Amino acid sequence: MVLFATVGLAERRQELATMTVLGASLRDVAAFVWTELALVLAAACALAALLGWLLAEMLVAMLQHVFDPPPDHLAVPWLLLAALGGAAVLGAFAAGGVAVGAIRRLPLGETLREE
Repeated sequence: MVLFATVGLAERRQELATMTVLGASLRDVAAFVWTELALVLAAACALAALLGWLLAEMLVAMLQHVFDPPPDHLAVPWLLLAALGGAAVLGAFAAGGVAVGAIRRLPLGETLREE
């Protein structure tokens, strides 16, 4: 998440500077970055849950003959999944903090004069 935030910030320096020149405050620009991080985190968690479930179903179906007796349903390690989700949220908060700190240090006037 930190890599996503810093690379996105580096790629869109001019866009963020233009937003500020058009009247957006640094708080508005930071809210834009926070929202983007939240959307990416939500999409990543949803995709990870779907792919993990599909992979588990496929492995159980492929290894059905190995189990004696075969399982009736999948076992879900809820505590581990909750810990991973919490780590992802903490990573997103860290990434947001890094990105907001970098936004405050951006030389916005010089960014617009570059091109």
